[in-house]
Amino acid sequence: MKNILIDTSAWVEYFKGNPTVAAMVHDRETYSACIVGPVITELIQGMKTEREKGSFIDSLEGLPRLRISDQDWFDAGIFGARLRDKGIIVPLADLIIYTVARNNHCSICTLDKHFKIINTALGTKVDILST
Repeated sequence: MKNILIDTSAWVEYFKGNPTVAAMVHDRETYSACIVGPVITELIQGMKTEREKGSFIDSLEGLPRLRISDQDWFDAGIFGARLRDKGIIVPLADLIIYTVARNNHCSICTLDKHFKIINTALGTKVDILST
């Protein structure tokens, strides 16, 4: 089974009916999809109605959530400093999402280019799945 952290951009595609993302979320024999706090926050922030927000929050009940540890925060700071030294600035949310995925041995399902930039610049090996 492949552990996959679904990023905000991929969730947006999921809600639009993207079958690739839907397979990663629903095929529990092949994938173990999860979410992390910053993704939840970004998604709720972008929702227009209270009904939409409530429906989304209810749907999170069965989805595993990764916790952000103190080590994740330290590692994200170190990674951010390394990136800054190379002239690369990425949003804090993307940096912590990347770090949590890395530290929990998860792939990242995303359309966001920042994750590939982080991977390349740091020389790390997080599996980035583009939808």
